[in-house]
Amino acid sequence: MSPQKVDTVSSYTTRLLVDLDTIEYNKCLDLQHLLVNRRKAGIIPDILLFLEHSPGVYTIGRKANPANFPDLDPVKIERGGDITYHGEGQLVVYPIFDIRSSGKLDVRRFVQRIESVAISALEHLGYQAGIGDEPGIWVAKKKVASIGMAIDGFVSYHGIAFNYSPNVLKGFMRIRPCGLDPVSMGYVETSRNALIKALSDAFSEEFGCFSIVEREIILPGL
Repeated sequence: MSPQKVDTVSSYTTRLLVDLDTIEYNKCLDLQHLLVNRRKAGIIPDILLFLEHSPGVYTIGRKANPANFPDLDPVKIERGGDITYHGEGQLVVYPIFDIRSSGKLDVRRFVQRIESVAISALEHLGYQAGIGDEPGIWVAKKKVASIGMAIDGFVSYHGIAFNYSPNVLKGFMRIRPCGLDPVSMGYVETSRNALIKALSDAFSEEFGCFSIVEREIILPGL
């Protein structure tokens, strides 16, 4: 079931979906914290964010190894995992979800559902995708999507990043992403809009219907 479009937040009856287009990383991090707090308080429903980060940025999670990013000063964030890169040519998906909203779930089961959504979307686009010995989503021995989640009071944030253009790959060459050789990173050759459509449908199948809201409604003033 494809998401339905609505014009105002007050008219929602389901989870919300918004495409933020391009947004600076720290501004988006502040937004995630705001939305998480509002979701914990029951003020807003689950929200699914699609976006790209510009300018490019390196971030590290709770298990970062400094040997994987010499001479860099990455942004330290709450997710798991090591260092990664975000930049144009990469679609980032942040699910601000109460993980109990579809029944009582543990964190690992929730992450598995996100992985399942990612694999389903890529398969819809014609790619044979799966998980491997290392974290992430893999296609033909290349890591095309990186996953790093955090949970605060049963509400998820951070998420999954899909490389859809070769232009993003150069950003990984200065690091060992999640401890891997940078040449292990790959991309899926598709358009941003096609990837969003496939992911929107896959999230709707897994979590239920979403209502689309405009960027300006969620982020007045941005």
